[in-house]
Amino acid sequence: MTIYMYVLAYKMNGRFWALPEEEKQKVNSNIISFVGELKQDLISVKYYKSIRHDNDILFWSASESPLTLEKLKEGINSAIGIYGKSEYSMFSLYEHSPYTNAKNSLEDTLKTEPKKYFVAYPMSKDREWYLINYEERRKILAGHIGTARSDKESPGIISYTTYSFGLGDQEFVVLYELDDLAAWSHVTGKLREVMARKWIINESPIFVGIYNGDKLVV
Repeated sequence: MTIYMYVLAYKMNGRFWALPEEEKQKVNSNIISFVGELKQDLISVKYYKSIRHDNDILFWSASESPLTLEKLKEGINSAIGIYGKSEYSMFSLYEHSPYTNAKNSLEDTLKTEPKKYFVAYPMSKDREWYLINYEERRKILAGHIGTARSDKESPGIISYTTYSFGLGDQEFVVLYELDDLAAWSHVTGKLREVMARKWIINESPIFVGIYNGDKLVV
């Protein structure tokens, strides 16, 4: 099975924030209602309030078909209407890493309840990375993975590495679910010391979302 991932970031405008509370709730309900109707056609969809200054809502979805993800985007656009617009998106493939021996079902990893926080960012590597032979790359990444998994603050952090070669401006989209932002920041800081960091050339923008049930923006 091929699984496509899609991260969408939306910014609500001044018209929305000037609405009476009841009208804001209607917009919120329209969005949630549409997403709920489309859930049966998706492998998963989760949504969060964004911490970033330049967007307010994050949607993270997965599907067997890119057309379903496009339908999701169009429906959200319609539900938001004149009150906001998409400011950023990341499209990618979710596949088993060639550097690990994971046997679990990728689809099953997505069918979990949302954790408190969500982090996502694009990533690209220097072309020199791809000129290193596979076995050497595997050893370098094993050090990266080992550092992450052995850190005392890493339990509870779930990671997903997805691939955008030929599909987006980035080469990878990296996503995390977690319950403790401080622990996440500490582990990320430790990973700055590993050898694999040498070839990373971009990891921005970084999106951080807060799960708030069906209250997206109000």
